[in-house]
Amino acid sequence: MELRKEEYSGDTHKKVYVSTEKGRKHIANNPAGRYEVRQYRLDGNIVKNMMCCDYLLLNDSYMNAYYIELKGSDIAHAVEQLEAGLRIFKESLKNYTAFFRIVTSKTRTQELKSTKFRRFQRTMGKERIIVKTNEIEETL
Repeated sequence: MELRKEEYSGDTHKKVYVSTEKGRKHIANNPAGRYEVRQYRLDGNIVKNMMCCDYLLLNDSYMNAYYIELKGSDIAHAVEQLEAGLRIFKESLKNYTAFFRIVTSKTRTQELKSTKFRRFQRTMGKERIIVKTNEIEETL
């Protein structure tokens, strides 16, 4: 699936990009608006009738793709949604490095120790995955 320019949310040089749903937030800081960034609301917006993560944030300056899932507490399902997003956009973003963010309302320790999550960490690289409760804030 291709991402069309008109589907991203506005300015590509904003200082802050916020992805939010039901009180959960991912905040991406773009210092001085120096990087070219596009933000897409995927699930139910661009991607319809199939599973996908909630947001995709592209730092075109560094060729980084941030797949973002805002979830209640089901980490295994969040992993499935992130993997689906990666599959859907794999071809159009093949030159991008993928990063994964899961923002939960409640993180259960046993979910982070599950076979599914540990396999995801091994496959994608533990250093490229962040899971936090309520909010993740980072600099692109």
